[in-house]
Amino acid sequence: MTRLRVTIVCCAVTLIATACRGEPDPKRAALTAEAFARAEWSQVLDQARGSTVSFAMWAGDGARNSFFQGTVARAVATELGVTLRMVPVADPADVVNKLLNEQRAGRVDHGTIDLVWINGENFRTAKQAGVLWGPFADRLPNIRYYDPADRRADFGTPTEGYEAPWEYAQFVFAYDSARMAAPPSRLPDLKAWIQAHPGRFTYPAIPDFTGSAFIRHVLFHASGAPRAAFDAGFDEALYARASSAAIDWLREVRPSLWRQGDTYPATPADLNRLFVNGEINFSMDYNPAFASDRIARGEFPGTVRTMVLDEGTLTNYSFLAIPFNAANRAGAVAVTNYLLSPAHAFSRMREMGGVFPLMLEPLSPSERQTLASLAAGPATLPLEVLTQHRIREADVQYLLRFERDWRREILER
Repeated sequence: MTRLRVTIVCCAVTLIATACRGEPDPKRAALTAEAFARAEWSQVLDQARGSTVSFAMWAGDGARNSFFQGTVARAVATELGVTLRMVPVADPADVVNKLLNEQRAGRVDHGTIDLVWINGENFRTAKQAGVLWGPFADRLPNIRYYDPADRRADFGTPTEGYEAPWEYAQFVFAYDSARMAAPPSRLPDLKAWIQAHPGRFTYPAIPDFTGSAFIRHVLFHASGAPRAAFDAGFDEALYARASSAAIDWLREVRPSLWRQGDTYPATPADLNRLFVNGEINFSMDYNPAFASDRIARGEFPGTVRTMVLDEGTLTNYSFLAIPFNAANRAGAVAVTNYLLSPAHAFSRMREMGGVFPLMLEPLSPSERQTLASLAAGPATLPLEVLTQHRIREADVQYLLRFERDWRREILER
């Protein structure tokens, strides 16, 4: 699930006492985007110190929750003097709907969320509705660690400084090298393998994000259209050609899927269970380190490895954004900047694995040494390999349209 992220800001000293009640703090005025653009960074940190940041974050991963409630919360408290309060989220769309309701109700200040993990269609909806604060991202000191090309757009929606990139994701397939030494690595070869091995392949049902990412690979690669053609915004004629070829591909492999394609795993966890039980030969995920993480937890055999398609696999960044009515905007900005830091990336890799999300060029010699000392995990592809095979997500309309067409043309037929 590599699809939510955002941050929030405000001025607070006694906010820690008022944030949970959502009451205004008369000793502080909300930080405006204009004031933030003029402020020295030290002034923002002074304003954030002693405050509480309420961070709305997807809570579907227990290991991640523990990491943020423990290591990250301690680091933020020590380095920034900020208390981090996690707000569990099942679906980031719920946060966007909450903000839309608060906007309609005229609640323009003293919101209950300061920082949010968001992206994709949820970011587009929030940005178009004007329920995000900013722009702020380009003034963060640690933004220099992120390639401008990676932070310019989120599923085709220009970010314009209203969200900051955070964690890196790239789609990979997992296979057990003890059972399959040379897995197919091109889409036509994968199709041939599926049809030659009935019942040994499947993918999560839409709208699961991993399943959606898999079928988007088919959309982008099956037609033979140049991948760059999808990067110029949504094109109706291009979509018609590509979706027709992709639906044909998916329809032709369906009878050879697990349970003849009559049913699909509901979640990546269900897919992983089938994979571990030996019912299917492939799993998949939008986290390039997911197999190494599961090997470390004892959930996958040590012989599991990952691969990417020769044609390339989808990549994106998670983003952080700040709600328009965030009560603690200064605190949210400060926390966001920390989450973009090498220190946070290193601690995340130590405790949770994953792929280093920052550019290497701005790193100091000591930071490069730290990175070199961190093992990526036995099943994680080298960063150079991932980089060579990365393709960016296209406009979100391709996602929404093809999910709809998959349900109509594949699932319901």
